[in-house]
Amino acid sequence: MDVQQFARAHETLSGSTTLAALERLAAECSGDAGRVSLSWHLDGTVDGEGACWLTLEVVTAVPRQCQRCLEDVIIDVRSVSRFRLVFPGETWNDEDLEDDSFEALEVDGPLDVSVLVEDEVLLCLPPIALHESCEAPGVPDGGNSGRPSPFAVLGKLKRN
Repeated sequence: MDVQQFARAHETLSGSTTLAALERLAAECSGDAGRVSLSWHLDGTVDGEGACWLTLEVVTAVPRQCQRCLEDVIIDVRSVSRFRLVFPGETWNDEDLEDDSFEALEVDGPLDVSVLVEDEVLLCLPPIALHESCEAPGVPDGGNSGRPSPFAVLGKLKRN
């Protein structure tokens, strides 16, 4: 899409897809990513200074494997991101670099919206998926089997 024309015309674009349709995101999913829906909405605007902006809203629920119990955990993603479009040869003010309310999106040619949507979801995912509370597999009662921990035995040796 010609994103500059999109923003200048104050256009809006919406869509939905499955997580399986986005290759990098599907690789992060556990279970059947083909049944999980992702909805997105993109708005283009121009501010009073003539800068072009995009606002992207993404909503989905990404199934991932909990790294503690190895069961599925659903990561809810609800993201609203603002992008200031930067075109070749355009200069930046130092204040723009310090403002965390938006991201700079360098545009040199057509924009692939599906890549932008996939990038935003991937950035919203935690690096390690965990349930709020669960136990490791094969470790009932939090690991209290009645035996002393081998590390506790090592600690006694260190003190002697």
